[in-house]
Amino acid sequence: MKIDDISKKYAVHLGVTGSLRDRLKADAHLHGMMVFELDLSGLSDETALCAYLEAKFRYPYRTVGLDAAIDLISDLEWFGNRKGYLVIVRGATETSPIAGDFISMFPNILDRWRTQDVPFVIVVEEKGERLLAALAGANEFMERAGRLPWAQPGIGPVDVVVHP
Repeated sequence: MKIDDISKKYAVHLGVTGSLRDRLKADAHLHGMMVFELDLSGLSDETALCAYLEAKFRYPYRTVGLDAAIDLISDLEWFGNRKGYLVIVRGATETSPIAGDFISMFPNILDRWRTQDVPFVIVVEEKGERLLAALAGANEFMERAGRLPWAQPGIGPVDVVVHP
């Protein structure tokens, strides 16, 4: 599979492992996309997650909290890349203390990239009920936000694709 083959680019793809993950990564590089590889293994709480994200995405200034992480990962202007981004996530296991919180950020982030028309592809090696529940809750929030009278056109839930 190639980046262009993903019909739902502004989606969270769960269960992407091995050769499929490697082909997506290689194809993203060919398309000029930046690739971020994240490993949540060993992150024990929100503070550790926020510090990790700050280091991996090289925020231009210090931040605190997941709301700041959502804002900055939804922008990434300091990289100056309009060709897109691929985020590969490992370690989002069913027993991870922070995986649900982290995964639930994606619908908001993807919705913002979708409005900018910049490809943003998220692939997660793991899949499971806890991750699906976190995404469902975040998508419900995005759906409610999209119905607000002052909402920007197009705001709403994102697709979740579970790969075999």
